[in-house]
Amino acid sequence: MSQTHLPRAGCVSAHPYITNHTEVLSKVKKKIIATLCAALMLSGVITGCSGSASSGSQAAASTGTSANTASGAEGKTTLNVLWWGSQTRHEMTTEMLEKFEELNPDIDVVMDYSDWDGYWTKLPAQVAGGQTPDVFQMDYAKLAEYVENGVTADLSSYIADGSLDMSNVEQNILDSGTIDGKVYAISTGTNAPALLYRQDILDELGLSLPMNPTMSEYAEVSKAVYEATGLRDTFITDSSAVIFRQHLRNYGLNLYNEDATALGFDDPKYLVNMWNLALQAQEEGWGLLPGEATATTAFDSMVTDAWSRLQNSNELQAYREATGKDIRMVMIPSLDDATTPASFLKPAMFWCVSADSDVKDAAVRFINFFTNSPECYDIVGIERAVPISSKMREYVAPSLDEVSQEVVEYVDYVSQPEMSSPLMNPDPPEHTKVSELLDQYSEQVRYGEITDLETAAQQFMDEANAILAAE
Repeated sequence: MSQTHLPRAGCVSAHPYITNHTEVLSKVKKKIIATLCAALMLSGVITGCSGSASSGSQAAASTGTSANTASGAEGKTTLNVLWWGSQTRHEMTTEMLEKFEELNPDIDVVMDYSDWDGYWTKLPAQVAGGQTPDVFQMDYAKLAEYVENGVTADLSSYIADGSLDMSNVEQNILDSGTIDGKVYAISTGTNAPALLYRQDILDELGLSLPMNPTMSEYAEVSKAVYEATGLRDTFITDSSAVIFRQHLRNYGLNLYNEDATALGFDDPKYLVNMWNLALQAQEEGWGLLPGEATATTAFDSMVTDAWSRLQNSNELQAYREATGKDIRMVMIPSLDDATTPASFLKPAMFWCVSADSDVKDAAVRFINFFTNSPECYDIVGIERAVPISSKMREYVAPSLDEVSQEVVEYVDYVSQPEMSSPLMNPDPPEHTKVSELLDQYSEQVRYGEITDLETAAQQFMDEANAILAAE
């Protein structure tokens, strides 16, 4: 997905991948000033930012309505709302906003929308032109950039006075939109990482997995499945940064330190342990190596190659429909000596309010409606993921189909404090280089080109820290 950085006065922007650390943001800001200005000028973003919106806009572009105009037709308050998504989301959101208008007759909603790529051109252009929508969707990886540039309003006071009711929202969900102690974004819904697996195969073999399996339990079942069917594991043998981060979370550690200037661990044993698990699966035959898969899609791989794979909870429906198999999900297996729950809740996306909006009260009324109103969820269900309000999760559950109910129940299970730990910070811009470096070492380990795992792990750590320190 393309990423257009956010301009402000002087074309200065912070990087979208850091949430809580202003030192890192300042460091990145210096590097992108020149390239950002040039790119925006060439694409017409700066010179055209006060022009019309895309064809997705229902009113703002055609009428020339300012994004922060306080009064609309017949003295109503005009509220501009911008979002990204599929056609299904556009239709659901339009219907939901019309219901909001019906319940709030003093508010006139101006709707504007785009697909993902178009959104990250449209929103920066509107911000640069002083036309920031009153309410807009936000991605977790980009939130800090908009906060750093003063685009998003602090919603803490609205939560404190109850006009934005978060009383039925878990603190770790609220924390995902919090920076430096201030709430700048409200999640539209939550997902959780999960291990999707073939329940139909386990039923045939008389096997089972607990909802929160240990690595030993998972390995035992994987070995039995392989011996009976030839289908293998893709989770343990992955050895990528995604899997390694999950290993580290078992010990309350992260891949990077707080300001992303170094790795978040200093002992090579963690990496050695991951490699040893992968080598065991490989040597015993039940681990599928990268490059060995015969399927051309992830869906097909669960029919021809592997009996399980790591995904997000909201993928359950797609996998079940695409494979025609009884796909279920459990939590990602935890290491046998884990000291911290490794799972976590992740925001699907956020709602933000413009710091420049003249109608913040109306904007907050909408977000409160989206978070807490049955009338909203009668229309949108879990299209933007599982509701963050526990009451709304209970409300939607009876009306959902079987798969959607499973997703809600799973997210409820993971949301228990003893089952999950706080969401990690987004990756720094250097993550791509670090991830590629880890892939190189893991591949050499996998094919026997490296046998001294501890030395290799230390070498990786030294090189990765050098990458992080140099940026």
